[in-house]
Amino acid sequence: MIVFSNVTNIIKKNTSETFKLLWQFKWSIGAYLLFFCMFMAGYINPPEKNSPIWGSEATEGAWSYINQEVYLGSMRDDLIKLFLLFLVGTSNMRNHPLFAKLTFLSPWICVLLGVLIITYKWLLDLMI
Repeated sequence: MIVFSNVTNIIKKNTSETFKLLWQFKWSIGAYLLFFCMFMAGYINPPEKNSPIWGSEATEGAWSYINQEVYLGSMRDDLIKLFLLFLVGTSNMRNHPLFAKLTFLSPWICVLLGVLIITYKWLLDLMI
């Protein structure tokens, strides 16, 4: 009975410490999970097989828009990468909190950089 009591106390202590640590990263983890859920929605609801998006001019340079099978394969691979990135972030929360926050916010940082690059190219095209 004493051993069981010690084990439950250790589990309670570790659980409370984990939740305290997660609470410090609530906004970063929330933003990350929002991005993950939005990405998951694209995987669950792909465009139909006969959709005009496959091979259209708008997606001409994107290799993942060749057909639905390639799209789903690339989305699956990206979801695995996002999950692994989440594990990297959670494993660094205690010792490297800044790195963990940057890891959780990295998908949004990449989206922001992509938007800035596209806007810059668009502005350059307007000037020419």
